[in-house]
Amino acid sequence: MSKIDKPLELATQAAQEYKGCYGDALLSVTVYGSAAGDDFDPERSDINLLVVLDNVTLEAIEKSTAIQDKWLKRRVARPVFMDHAYMNRSLDSFPIEFFNMQHCYTVLMGEDVLGNLEITRYDLRLQAERELKGKWLHLMQDWLAVKDHRKRLQELLQVSLGDFTAVFRGLLHVRRQPVPQDRIALWDAVSQVYELQVNPFNEVQTAALRGDKKKMREVFVEYVRAIEILSEKVDQLPREESP
Repeated sequence: MSKIDKPLELATQAAQEYKGCYGDALLSVTVYGSAAGDDFDPERSDINLLVVLDNVTLEAIEKSTAIQDKWLKRRVARPVFMDHAYMNRSLDSFPIEFFNMQHCYTVLMGEDVLGNLEITRYDLRLQAERELKGKWLHLMQDWLAVKDHRKRLQELLQVSLGDFTAVFRGLLHVRRQPVPQDRIALWDAVSQVYELQVNPFNEVQTAALRGDKKKMREVFVEYVRAIEILSEKVDQLPREESP
């Protein structure tokens, strides 16, 4: 896999090709996530784009298929395509996804579509509780299928930790706390704010990166328990909407 030293430059090149494809129908291209921040991994991270069109249809998305395929080979993921109508109708349905985009992004061309989004703490709390409880169940179920397979266990830990990390950002905002960009600082902050006695998240990442089967199995128990406790604490938060 090729190394990416300058993700913003690569993202800008891709954005220019999308502009050439859509012309005036393209309202904005935004890079979000690690490529817009400080924790981009040149060896592993993908570049994520939000492309806003005046009207998103299947035909519109298919129009740029060749561009998508070309850049996918260079670790620029297929864009998330949206229009203003979809964004305005979906803030209460997917507040965590929008909050994570809003947390770390750079506008490459066109308007800033993320800066003025109003995401309520009430909606964040509801989705966060749902995500924690649902992913916790899947984590335990998947464990039975992967616990004896090193690579599959490694993948489960890496993918699930990334999913939970996205939820953690929203959980800190719900409690009106700063949201660190650094993942380790984020895990520490969530553990402190929600008073978790055990913070296994850094150990989970280390074990998964090393592919150490024995260590991955050891940390999994604390990992599952920490998520369970966190979901219980979120369930006990006040239900009323906070400004």
